[in-house]
Amino acid sequence: MLESIFIFLADLIKSILTFLKIIIRSKYFISFKTAEVKDIIILGNGPSLKENLKSHQDILKKFELMGVNNLPSTPAFELLQPSKFIIISEEFWNPGSISKHQEKRDNIIKNLVQKTTWPITCFLPQRAKKNNDFVAFIKSNKNITVHFFNTTPTEGLSSFNRLFMKMGLAMPRPHNVLIPSLYVCIQSMYKNIYLIGADHSWIPLISVDNQNNALVNQQHFYDDQSNNSEAMHQKSKPRRLHQILEKFMLSFKAYFDLKDFAESKGVHIFNCTPDSFIDAFDRKDLIKILEDMPRKEIS
Repeated sequence: MLESIFIFLADLIKSILTFLKIIIRSKYFISFKTAEVKDIIILGNGPSLKENLKSHQDILKKFELMGVNNLPSTPAFELLQPSKFIIISEEFWNPGSISKHQEKRDNIIKNLVQKTTWPITCFLPQRAKKNNDFVAFIKSNKNITVHFFNTTPTEGLSSFNRLFMKMGLAMPRPHNVLIPSLYVCIQSMYKNIYLIGADHSWIPLISVDNQNNALVNQQHFYDDQSNNSEAMHQKSKPRRLHQILEKFMLSFKAYFDLKDFAESKGVHIFNCTPDSFIDAFDRKDLIKILEDMPRKEIS
């Protein structure tokens, strides 16, 4: 009994702190345009997407798609022509962030602007507005519509989390780009959201070298090499092992919060990624999904 009371009070305090953060950080009256179709496929950057593209590329481009992160720098971007795109990391627009891989991030945005010849909605965190040049460059392509959303993390009681998310004021802590991808698709009222390339199979790929550097081999479908173990950073500092594990724990927990939020809005999320470590969503076979989903209209 006492433990239950303690847990409730701890969550209540987290909800109060979330409310205070919303007052300080969030932009009010943000709305999301309701989707005109009921189904969307989110293209994660996991290694399994390579096989999906190899086997199903021609048919995938006939559906409503959301791309993330590095997709514009790959041939798949122009071939699939996703109608939605999202980035979350502030290193894209914050000139004071870590310089590592900055050229790669700059190329992603350059490719997005230069390659997009079809209508696409680019979702950006509200904080990106601080860099006017960054936003103006993306908007310079008239095919790109920019939609901003709040990324203030919500924690605490589930009922408050759902309320803050429903109002567009906060979302589960966005430790990776798939979390906000799901959030904006739920807010856009797609009835069915399908995940591919959402492997999240990092845990067996964590290591610690003889200098006590905690490393993770974060594999992506576009990587040429499999041995890519690197430190993960937080505000320019390498994360320790316990910090990496905490980040992963919060990510996997966020999926359960998103599932709860989706169900409250009548939205269904399905994981179509073979051997994915995400255990929050029901599994479905991609081939069956592609057979049953309605095609988008190609102009």
